[in-house]
Amino acid sequence: MEEEIMFNTALLEELGDNQSLLIIMNFFLSSTPKDLKELQEFVAQKNFHEIYKKAHKMKGAVAMLKAQKMVEVLLLLESAAEIDQNMTMVESLVAIFIKMYQVLEKQMLDAIAVLKADLELNAQKN
Repeated sequence: MEEEIMFNTALLEELGDNQSLLIIMNFFLSSTPKDLKELQEFVAQKNFHEIYKKAHKMKGAVAMLKAQKMVEVLLLLESAAEIDQNMTMVESLVAIFIKMYQVLEKQMLDAIAVLKADLELNAQKN
């Protein structure tokens, strides 16, 4: 069974610069694990307000990657934290999001390798 593609760089590709695209993708991959760790800490503390804030922050970054299913999970997480204050739902959504991120991370690393190879090839031509 083929793995579903979790993201689309079309919005970022409008920059027209693969080097900038690489920087943005690398920044996302380097900052998101810290955000996930903090999110898990807020869940352990049952701090609904901070869970909401962290989900909201992460939603913006994920939306730039057009990772729509992940955005939807974060929207549900915001609601579960802010409106429902349902810790069971929050924990489930965080677990789902982490699994989705693991797939996204692998796919992004593969895409980064391709972009780097393209940049190196173009540099050799010039």
